[in-house]
Amino acid sequence: MSLPQPSNVLPLAGAFDLHSSPGVRDVLAGMIDKKPNRIVVDLAGVTYIDSSGLAVLIDAMQRLEQQSGLLMLAGANENVTTVLESSRLDTYFLIFQHVDAALAAP
Repeated sequence: MSLPQPSNVLPLAGAFDLHSSPGVRDVLAGMIDKKPNRIVVDLAGVTYIDSSGLAVLIDAMQRLEQQSGLLMLAGANENVTTVLESSRLDTYFLIFQHVDAALAAP
């Protein structure tokens, strides 16, 4: 039996690219509109991320920061981590090994 995800956790799976980015942007916008303290994007199931996926994450982080909220990334695999590091976004985002660590962070 799996536990339900908290309402401030967005699990993603598959390619986070030009085709999936608009839908993810819409879901994140809805989550941000509820003014949470933090949103955790669970990247554990993401197999690929491109610049449009990164743009969605950057936009969401900036919108949350305007509300004094935090966007956190969790569970990124080696491929996604490489993209974040090569674009130097690993210094920009709060990145955690897994969702539980992000939720427990101060």
